[in-house]
Amino acid sequence: MLKLYKKEGDTLRYWVAWVHEGKLTVHSGIVGESGEEKETPVPADEDPDMAIAQAAEPLVDAGYDEPYPENLVPLVVQYALQGKGSGHDFEKRHSVEELLTNVLGWTGNGEVEGGETQPGRMNVFCHVMEPEVAVRTLVEALDEDDLLEGAVIAVVPEGEEPRVLWPQGHPGPFRV
Repeated sequence: MLKLYKKEGDTLRYWVAWVHEGKLTVHSGIVGESGEEKETPVPADEDPDMAIAQAAEPLVDAGYDEPYPENLVPLVVQYALQGKGSGHDFEKRHSVEELLTNVLGWTGNGEVEGGETQPGRMNVFCHVMEPEVAVRTLVEALDEDDLLEGAVIAVVPEGEEPRVLWPQGHPGPFRV
């Protein structure tokens, strides 16, 4: 899989390509939107990585580039737990991880790094390109899947204090 991005004014565009079952899939658009998907067959004797590189060449020439790790913003979706949590909480965390993986992937805005459950809280860790856009799309998806209640979303830059982005007016404190 290859992910490329290009900033055009205030707009961040994404282009993602992968090969699966003999098809090159290209998904592209504006970060935070579902974008478009196109599939083309890849000959059986062609190296999948070469097919991706050839498809990416015009975009690289047009200024698209892989994201620099320092451009990815750590974002945490957190839920309060009673004690260490229950089996239901564990299942919920995995449901949230799966949902966020799909939303961030299909809107070109990043990826889920995993999750953890600690006494009193459950976290799902993400790295995103556009935090405010991610919050909008994640809140919509969590609400649609009845997983929004109790969620708190914060950016957690390394070495800095977390900053809650949703819900607005969250009384804090927020700790990971």
